[in-house]
Amino acid sequence: MSRTAGATRFWVGASTMGRIGSAARGIRPLDVAADGTATLGEVVDVGPNPTYLAFSAATGVLGIVHELSSGLVSAWTIEGDTALPFGDAGSTGAADPCHLSFNEAGDLVFAANYSGSRLSVHPVGPDAAAEAVLTVDFEGSGPNRGRQEAPHPHQAVLDSARDRVLVPDLGADRIRVLSLRDLPVALEHYDADDIVVHAGAGPRHLVIDGDLAITANELDRTVSIVDLAAGRELAWFPVDETVEPRGLGFSAIRLTRDGIVLVGDRDADAVSALRFDADTLALELVVSVPTGGRHPRDLHVTHDERFALVADQGSDSIAIVALEHGVPTGVIGTVATPAPSCLARMP
Repeated sequence: MSRTAGATRFWVGASTMGRIGSAARGIRPLDVAADGTATLGEVVDVGPNPTYLAFSAATGVLGIVHELSSGLVSAWTIEGDTALPFGDAGSTGAADPCHLSFNEAGDLVFAANYSGSRLSVHPVGPDAAAEAVLTVDFEGSGPNRGRQEAPHPHQAVLDSARDRVLVPDLGADRIRVLSLRDLPVALEHYDADDIVVHAGAGPRHLVIDGDLAITANELDRTVSIVDLAAGRELAWFPVDETVEPRGLGFSAIRLTRDGIVLVGDRDADAVSALRFDADTLALELVVSVPTGGRHPRDLHVTHDERFALVADQGSDSIAIVALEHGVPTGVIGTVATPAPSCLARMP
């Protein structure tokens, strides 16, 4: 498939394990045109369980975490509709890496290892194996004994303005804060620098807006506003109290240019939209739109923000949702693909 002019291209990560949704065979490109029409490309085999993907804005290299009991990180260059290895895959030394991000130069990857309670750092280069060169192991727990028996790092987000990486830790109700000033020699972490969120929240993913962060809390179905400069949680808000919790909670979070926060809701199989007022530090639910699928694990928006895509892993589908000034108005199409777990937008 040739890339459609004016379209936004995504690469779809997927689970090859068959535990939620059917077993996929790899990743694949997906183009969304200006009218919302979607074109899905062929599968590219990049190794086992490539559940989360991210692009380097600096180099265009695609990074992948392979969510396995012995976690792996790999890097790839994109050539049209296929992906070519960029160096050798490397071990995280921990279990179940579920998210990664690049540093600004694009020569390092940060991987959040959910079951391994670890953040690992990996070099990226054509002649480099992506073996972990630095690791930080976290300690702590939370009040939910079934889900917070240990740290569970769920995301790694570059906070460029403060030269650090932020790691929402679902298991310990913290946003871990790690300084980047000594990279690539060392990665500093001190518990005293962490941002503590309210007990039982289970922070999963966050987005940064200047000196503030907005966090999707998986366990108690809230969204928090965090002051990154002061290092504290300012407020938290329940999103939709009409939804009956099923123990799945929230997943991905995005912030549109119109100040609308989009959150994946796996209890309701929906995408919820909240209006964010940075002046009053308030979040207000605008609408919750069912995706027509099951288990919305990830979501993203097209470059023009006319459409949101929601990866419904449990129903082997991706919902195309129309947006009006960032607010979902309804599902306008569905793409069938096995166990989609991530939507990585090409720069």
